[in-house]
Amino acid sequence: MVALPFVCIDARAQPPGAPDAAALQLAPDPAPLDTIPLAAETPPPLPADAAGDDGQGLTEIVVTAQKRKQSLHDVPLSVSALSGDMLKDINASNLADASVYIPNVRVDADDLGSPQVFIRGFGTNTFNPSFESSVGFVEDEIFYGRGAYFTESMFDIDRVEVLRGPQGTLFGKNTVAGLYNVITASPTETFSGNIRLSTAEYNEQRLEGGVGGMFNDWFGARLSLLAQSGDGELRNEYLDRDEDKMRQKAGRLKLRLLPHEDVTMDLTLQRSVTDINFWPYQLFALDTGTTNYLQAFDPAIEGDPYNFVTSFDQPGFINKNSATESLKTDWAMGDLGVIQDAHTVLVAGYSNLAINQLNDLDVSPADLLRLDNYEDYGQTSVELRFSGRTDSLFGLGRSVDFVAGGFFFESNYKLRARIKAGDDIGSYFLTQDAWQLLTGNLDALPGNIAVIPGLGDLLSAFIGDDDYQFDYRQKLKSGALFAQMTWNISEHWALTPGLRYNRETKDVDTAGTAHCRTAPNCLTPLLLGANDYARHDLKRDEADWSPKVALQYIWDPNLNFYASYARGYKSGGYNSLSYTGDDLAFKPERAGTVEGGFKGRFFNRKLNFNLAVYQTKLENLQVLAFHGATTNVGNASATSRGVEADFQWRTPWQPLMLNGSFGFIDATYDDYPDAPAPISAGIGATQNLKGERLAFTPKQTGTLTPIVSVPFESLLVRLAADAIWQGEQYTDTDLDPHTRVGGYMQYAARVSVGSADDLWSLTLGGSNLGDKRVLNQSTDAVLFPGSFYAQQAAGRQYYAAIAINW
Repeated sequence: MVALPFVCIDARAQPPGAPDAAALQLAPDPAPLDTIPLAAETPPPLPADAAGDDGQGLTEIVVTAQKRKQSLHDVPLSVSALSGDMLKDINASNLADASVYIPNVRVDADDLGSPQVFIRGFGTNTFNPSFESSVGFVEDEIFYGRGAYFTESMFDIDRVEVLRGPQGTLFGKNTVAGLYNVITASPTETFSGNIRLSTAEYNEQRLEGGVGGMFNDWFGARLSLLAQSGDGELRNEYLDRDEDKMRQKAGRLKLRLLPHEDVTMDLTLQRSVTDINFWPYQLFALDTGTTNYLQAFDPAIEGDPYNFVTSFDQPGFINKNSATESLKTDWAMGDLGVIQDAHTVLVAGYSNLAINQLNDLDVSPADLLRLDNYEDYGQTSVELRFSGRTDSLFGLGRSVDFVAGGFFFESNYKLRARIKAGDDIGSYFLTQDAWQLLTGNLDALPGNIAVIPGLGDLLSAFIGDDDYQFDYRQKLKSGALFAQMTWNISEHWALTPGLRYNRETKDVDTAGTAHCRTAPNCLTPLLLGANDYARHDLKRDEADWSPKVALQYIWDPNLNFYASYARGYKSGGYNSLSYTGDDLAFKPERAGTVEGGFKGRFFNRKLNFNLAVYQTKLENLQVLAFHGATTNVGNASATSRGVEADFQWRTPWQPLMLNGSFGFIDATYDDYPDAPAPISAGIGATQNLKGERLAFTPKQTGTLTPIVSVPFESLLVRLAADAIWQGEQYTDTDLDPHTRVGGYMQYAARVSVGSADDLWSLTLGGSNLGDKRVLNQSTDAVLFPGSFYAQQAAGRQYYAAIAINW
C-alpha cells in the first residue's frame, strides 16, 4: 500500500459555519486560504513565474462534518479529509487502503460481508450479524445501518471525511467511535469527465470514470461507472485456484433538477454487484496430531501463515449485491425575518443489500464443516432539517449558526445460516482434536484412531446429512430530534452546544434447529455444543439523549483552540448466532468523550498542523468472543486515551511538500469478566481482562510522505515516498500470543508524469516495497484446538495507471 498525500479541496466562498468574519476582523488577504493538515493530494502546480512567490499558501478544505459547509480549520473536533484524486493516485480500491494513513483508525475489509472498523480503539467485529457497527457510515447524506456497506464499491469520490469520537448529536446512533462521511462526485456547472485505468500485479485491473454536467439552467446529470477484477495473492493449492479472486461492477447516476431558482433536487441511483472466491485464511501452528490427520487428505499440508498458500476443499464464495435510491431537496429560503441564509433540506433514501456466501469453516483439505448463509437487508430513512444564521443570540454576542431537524429510520433484516457436516466428518470423530472438543479436555485421547482403514467412511455413511441452522429476523424503527448551534460569543470565543433525542424499537424472532438422520442425536450440534431453541416476539425499546458541547478560543484567523464533550449511543440487541438460546440479549453501548486540541496555520499559511488529545469512557462495550466455532456476545467497559496529530508543510524549497500524521492510543478494559482465555488455558476457559489492552489497537501509528513536484516545460513530474508505521497489536479478543502482531514499518513510492493543466497523467508505483509479511488477523481454529487461522496483509505490489480528464 502507498501512503496517502494530503488532501487539497478547493473552496471559493466563506462557508456559513465558519466563525463570524466580522468578529474576527479579517483584513483582506490576497493569498489563497490554507489547508488544514490532513491526508491530502499534492497541491496544484505552480506557474513557473510563481515559483518564488512566498505568498503561495495551502488550499482551504471545506467539509460537512457538522451538516453544513465549513472550513475544516473551524470545526471543533478531530477530522481528517481525503480527496477523491488522492484515492485514485495511490490506487486505493476501498476504504481500508486509505484508512491506514489516518491517525488512530484501523479497517480490515478482507471479509466483504463482515468488515472490522475501529477508531480510537473502539469498533465492532460484525462477524455476528446482530452486531451493528460502532463506527457510522454515511454516503451522500444517507446513513447505512449495516457494516457490510463499508466494503461496497468506492468510485468517483469527491472526498471522504473521517470524524473521530462520538457523533451522536448530528448523525445519530451507532457512531460511538466515530464516523465515515463519504461524498461522491456531483454534476459540475460545465460538462466534464474523467476516466482512469489501472493495472497491478496478480492480474488486478480497475476501470473507473465519471462524466456529466449541467445541460441547461434546470437539469444536469453525472454518470459514474466502475469495473474491477483481480486474482489476489492467496493461492489454494488443494483446489488449484486463487482465493481472493474478485469481480466487481458498479454504477451511479446522479440527476440534478432545479425546478425553481431557490430549489435544488439531487436524485441518486446506485447499483453494485461483487463476486469473490472466499475465504482468505490459512492454518498455522498445527500440532502433530492435526498434521498427521490432514496429511491423509493433502500430503503437502503445512502451517506457514506468511507464504500466501492455503489448502482447503470447499470452493467458497461471496455474492454481494446492493441497490440504493435517494433524493435530496435543498430549498434556499434566503432571509426569514431575523434568520439569514435559511435552508430547508429533505433527504430520503431506500437501500437493499443481499449477501450469499459459502465458507469452508474448518479451512482444511478434509470435508468437515461448511458454513453457508444468506442475508437480506432493507432500510428506509428520512431526514428533514432547517438551518440558518442570526446576527446574535437574542441580542447577546455575535452571530449564531444553527441546524435542527428530525430523523426517521426503519430496517428489516433476515438471516438464514447453516453449519453443515461434510463427507469426512466420520473420520474426524476418530481424532484427538474431536475428543478434545467433545470432552473439553486438551489431554483427551493421546493419539488419532482415524488411521483404521474404512472406519471413518463407515461412520460418515451412517451420519449422512447433518447440520445446525440459524434463523433470525429483526425489524427496527428509530426516530430522533436534534439541534446544534455555533454561537460566536465575541471576537475570540465561540460556543457549540447540541442535543439529540433518539427512540428505537427492535422486534426479533430467532431460532436454532438441528437436522439429521439420527435426530435428536445430531453430531453437528454435538460438536458445537448446540441445542434446539426458538425465541419469538423478543422486543427492545430504548431511548437515549446524546449531548455535545464545544468551546473554541480563536487566537487569530490562523490559530484556534477547542475543548469539547460529547456522548454517543449504539443500540443493544440479541445474539443472532446463539447455539443454545441462552443469554441472547446484549446492552446498548454508551460513550462519553472529552477532547481538546488546536488547529493552526503557520508561516504565511504554508504549514498546517492539527493536534487533538482525548479520553473516551465506553460503558457496555459490545464484545464478540470466539470459542472455536462458538461466538458469544456480551458487554464490557473500557477507556481509551490518546493523541492524534497531522501536518502539511510546503517547505521553503518550493518543489518539496511534507505530509505526516501520528497517533497514540492507550485503550484498556475497565472490566471484562468471563472474557475468552487463550486456548492454552483450556477449552472454554475464561479470564477477566481488566486492565488489559483492547485487540485491534496499535499503540502507535504514523506516516511521513515527502512529495517533490517539478515543472518541466509543459509537463509536471511528481515523486513521492512513504513511510508507514503500525505499532504492536493483538488481533483477537483473548490476547493469545499467537494473535500478536509486532510493530512494523512499510515503505511505498510512486512517480507520475502529466500535463501541467491536468488533462492527463501516467503513474507508476509500488506498495510494501520491502515485502514485509504481516498478519491482519489471527483467530482460534474451529475444529483443531491449539491451531489458528491466519489472514495475511498484502505483500509487495507494483501498479501503473493512466488518467484522462476533460
